[in-house]
Amino acid sequence: MKSDRDIVLAWFLESVRPDTPKPVLELVGEQGCGKSDTQSRLRDLIDPNDVNLRAAPRKVEDIFVGASNNWMFSLNNLSRLTAEQQDAFCTLSTGGGHASRQLYTNADESVIEVKRPVMLNGISDLATAQDLVDRTLRIELPVIKHRRRVTDMEAEFEKNRGRILGGLLDLFVKSLGHLPLVSLDHLPRMADFATLGEAMLNAMNREPGTFSRLYQEKREQSIIHALDASPVARAVQEFMENRLTPFTGTVKELLCKLAEYRYGSDGWPRSAKGLSNSLRRHAPALRVVGVSIAFESRRRRDGYHITVDHIVYP
Repeated sequence: MKSDRDIVLAWFLESVRPDTPKPVLELVGEQGCGKSDTQSRLRDLIDPNDVNLRAAPRKVEDIFVGASNNWMFSLNNLSRLTAEQQDAFCTLSTGGGHASRQLYTNADESVIEVKRPVMLNGISDLATAQDLVDRTLRIELPVIKHRRRVTDMEAEFEKNRGRILGGLLDLFVKSLGHLPLVSLDHLPRMADFATLGEAMLNAMNREPGTFSRLYQEKREQSIIHALDASPVARAVQEFMENRLTPFTGTVKELLCKLAEYRYGSDGWPRSAKGLSNSLRRHAPALRVVGVSIAFESRRRRDGYHITVDHIVYP
């Protein structure tokens, strides 16, 4: 899609800037749709390496070590991300550090502080934690209808690599020239990226506001996909689809009512506290699809009370 091309192009330009937060690029699609080749070519233009694509690290510390030794952190063929890994990618996206003991025999710390562009690919959605979803550009690759030999594509890419990179850097310079002229009415989470994307399309003589609209649509699509991956969020949506009135009661009562919409046991909360934690994490995303979650600030004798209601957008 042309809109996805614009999003990836803006992501590339943001990856060149040294100090700004950088969205995570997530390539998803069925087997054989060129995810790995696409990711490898993108890295070739930004941060070529003998091993462009790497397997998932076993420990979170390995993520920070790998990022500190490469400008781009690029993982291939992932099936899922743990909560700790998703937290680590949030840190790489907006900047932060990781500390660990240098040796087991002393109390010294080894501190790694990094901010890096990140690329991931897999068949299914990888970013499911809302913090990471808000920082992620989800690009679904289409099915390949006409295949070419890898050797032919590599030869063509190498022949044109210099012109491609030169054209991208020319666009980067023009975008920076338009950047001071961009003023967005509503700044999203990754505000620097959104502003650069708008400047980029202005430099390409596109209608003002086009990138903001594309980026908002992309964020909403990512949120919806992440909600579908959460059994609690999916249950809340189905529960409210069958109600015309708000639900008001304890979190424990809500957990009992949601059990009717439960699919399997993976990720399902075992207690009212677990449901409360899950709802607090998903509340911003649920608002996007028209469901509001409101907790009472003080605990009553029978537990915390909650109101789940419909949001009617104009």
